[in-house]
Amino acid sequence: MIDDKVIVLDNSINSRLLWPDSADPKNNQYALYIIQQAEQNSVFYVPTIWHYELTQVAYKLTKSGEVTQADAQNYFNLIALLPIKTDLRSHSDCSASTYSLSLQYNLSIYDAAYLELSLRLGAPLASNDKGLKKAAQKAGVVIFA
Repeated sequence: MIDDKVIVLDNSINSRLLWPDSADPKNNQYALYIIQQAEQNSVFYVPTIWHYELTQVAYKLTKSGEVTQADAQNYFNLIALLPIKTDLRSHSDCSASTYSLSLQYNLSIYDAAYLELSLRLGAPLASNDKGLKKAAQKAGVVIFA
């Protein structure tokens, strides 16, 4: 078990900083609560795919006209201030376990990467993704609350 100040951060949390969820404001409140944990000396661990996911969200929202390029740049600047630690093992030697978890819990490989990281680190998961949260709970991972 690692330090209890470690939280595995799913992209569904940080993406709310760029594009609030109008369908479910509770997702926005939860995301802000998670991000505020940085002020409590929490550290966010992410799999390597997280960096591509956060960029993809900004790209899609910019291309659709839902946010401006300036909004996206501000988002990247804000993200850069967060205590993010990228887990390089998730990129290099966890493919088999991530694949197995995706099959076992019917998750995308991307979502399974967050589950694998939480399981391996023994750290809680912060996510707004209902499917990922359900799989995490079945796997015995604590959802950060």
